[in-house]
Amino acid sequence: MLKAMALLKRKPSDGTPKAPFKQRFLAWWEGVDPPPMEALPPRPVVERAPEPPPPPIKLEPWENPAIRVRHAIWGEGFRGPGGAPFALELVKPFAINNSMSILDFGCGAGGPERAIVKEFDVWITGIEPDRMQVEVGKLLSSKAGLERKAEIIAYDPENFVTRSGGFDCILSIDTMFRFESREVILARLENSLKTRGQLTVCDYVRADKTAPDDPSIAAALGAETPALWTKGEYEKRFNELKFDLRVSEDVTDKFRLMALIALDQVTKIPEGKSVIRTFPDAFLAEVGDWERKLSAMEAGALKVFRFYGIKMGSASLMSNWS
Repeated sequence: MLKAMALLKRKPSDGTPKAPFKQRFLAWWEGVDPPPMEALPPRPVVERAPEPPPPPIKLEPWENPAIRVRHAIWGEGFRGPGGAPFALELVKPFAINNSMSILDFGCGAGGPERAIVKEFDVWITGIEPDRMQVEVGKLLSSKAGLERKAEIIAYDPENFVTRSGGFDCILSIDTMFRFESREVILARLENSLKTRGQLTVCDYVRADKTAPDDPSIAAALGAETPALWTKGEYEKRFNELKFDLRVSEDVTDKFRLMALIALDQVTKIPEGKSVIRTFPDAFLAEVGDWERKLSAMEAGALKVFRFYGIKMGSASLMSNWS
């Protein structure tokens, strides 16, 4: 019986339409083949009008094509993959409440900072080395009504000490690799934390077997970028500064996937199409930068790691500062 029912459901092999179920059932019951059905005439091809081109983008006075393209791909105020969800994931171990004071070191145009403020109703100080990013970030914070709660100030290498023991938590995304003297920067960040304060760094590192002058890393991050640390060098510095290093995690695969998804999605949304059409050179330049980064990751030379530690005591010796 089951075999018979399967035959009743089977489509003709020549592509002609099936007879109605009742007619097939009666034919099966009487032990004869159902009468052949005439093939349906082909459906007429309906020509659709071409999709109108997206309207051109008008830049705000504070924008340039590179900024608009970057924000279209990664999100307003962000300069890399993940957007607000990734920033909030990185600060999840902090268990943030609105009594905490937080520092975002390398805040860019303030995307992570504003996401955290909106989620937890906290006050955050952002520090950024790129002066253009500082100005853009200030305008975006003001536009969001968060100019005080998401303050953004320029990094001053001569006077970067911040207040000793002034912060409960410090976050740094995609920033430390830019500095030659990372050991000094980390010591100053440690000094800025309260005892039992928390530090999360998400940064590019080179694979253990990759040479400091590896050409794929130079192509990905720029020839002027200082030699990257390995995971072990980061772990060593956290230990020297008396952090209880709770997490040393390779997030390269996750980072790559987030980048690929964002680069794909921007080509499918109206805003992205408009940006690409209006600023094709800036778009291709941004995509080219990320193709080189992703190639270095796929080759195994470039990694992205997340480090999370808790300050256990004071390590603010002068030897740590220079």
